[in-house]
Amino acid sequence: MADAVNKSLIDYQKPAIDDKRSAVDMIKSAIEQQKYNEPSKANILKVYDEIEKNQIFGTKKIKEILDCSPSTARAVMIKLRDMKVVKAVNGKGKGKYVFIE
Repeated sequence: MADAVNKSLIDYQKPAIDDKRSAVDMIKSAIEQQKYNEPSKANILKVYDEIEKNQIFGTKKIKEILDCSPSTARAVMIKLRDMKVVKAVNGKGKGKYVFIE
């Protein structure tokens, strides 16, 4: 019985992995279109990798992920907004975003 449950969980997770992969490709494509330096590109990808799908985040979360200054976290958030890969979330406070699927 447990094997059947585990198998169904594995089968259920496969589409999410494919979705994540195509979303990562979208992010990488958006980054390549920008003229950002390599550390900025790496920071954006690290933030994207660390934040769960549909997770609401702001500069505070970016600061925790990158272990950086508030100004660096704001710069990364601005770049994410400029690339149009995040959308603002209403009702959760100012400066809260989720990644666009």
